[in-house]
Amino acid sequence: MKEIVLKESDVSKLKEYPLDGVISSEGKIYYYKRDADWVHSHLLKRLYRTDEKRVHRKILTIDDMQRSELSTYKELVIPEEVVMIQGIQSGFTIEEVADCMNLHVFLEQKNISNKDKIEVLKKIGKLLQKVQSGSQEFYFGDLQEYNFLVDKNKDVFAVDLDSAATTKKIPLESRYISIDKKTHFLSKYKVNKSGKCYPNKDIDTFCYNTLVMNFLAGIGLNRLSYSEYYDYIRYLEYCKMPKKLTDILINHYTDKRNDSLLECLDDLPLDYARTNYKVYTALQKTKK
Repeated sequence: MKEIVLKESDVSKLKEYPLDGVISSEGKIYYYKRDADWVHSHLLKRLYRTDEKRVHRKILTIDDMQRSELSTYKELVIPEEVVMIQGIQSGFTIEEVADCMNLHVFLEQKNISNKDKIEVLKKIGKLLQKVQSGSQEFYFGDLQEYNFLVDKNKDVFAVDLDSAATTKKIPLESRYISIDKKTHFLSKYKVNKSGKCYPNKDIDTFCYNTLVMNFLAGIGLNRLSYSEYYDYIRYLEYCKMPKKLTDILINHYTDKRNDSLLECLDDLPLDYARTNYKVYTALQKTKK
């Protein structure tokens, strides 16, 4: 990877990139530079943690991505250069995605139709399908709404890819796996003692499915207990949700391989707003 060298005084002059209320746990983002034609601008991601082992792993991952077919996928915003600040490898430069919003913010917008939101979720599912069938081993690891951007054309872009993986050997942070105690007893979700997961296709698929269902349910389904989770699936069956969808959700906590919910999204009933967990709990109270 190409390396650029900056002083602390250089960074202090940079303007911070607005994250629209989204908190970055990995580092700060700054506007860095524009190309000569002023069409493309670049950002600088300065990491909070710059210990050599951690940064070296990120560099190896980015280098693998840059050298493989993944570099041709427009949906993957792969970091470009390593940034040295005061002699320490401290972050990366990244091309900016223009006129975009974070997927978390996009899914919360009341003026955007559910149809458009489902279309965007389908695009993420298709991206996952594409990278899983590619020749380069690649795992998002932490596939979740904060790590995607949606532009004005409703195209999706995966960011924070320095935290992805091109090997199963190194455990990664994963928003949906780490906090879900139900996954810790299954061999397909290999998690170490600190809650980090060893990435594989089952974990990426689980995370994608959880992202979709958290949108449909309006809550973090991965936070539910076993009984709450399976009671909710029975409710989805009552709502005439596609059988394939409920079967996939049941398999999440079995030793069966995970299938993607992508193909189920075209078969959602028109009244899938009933899948909202608040609607479900309100109906349960009414029955009681």
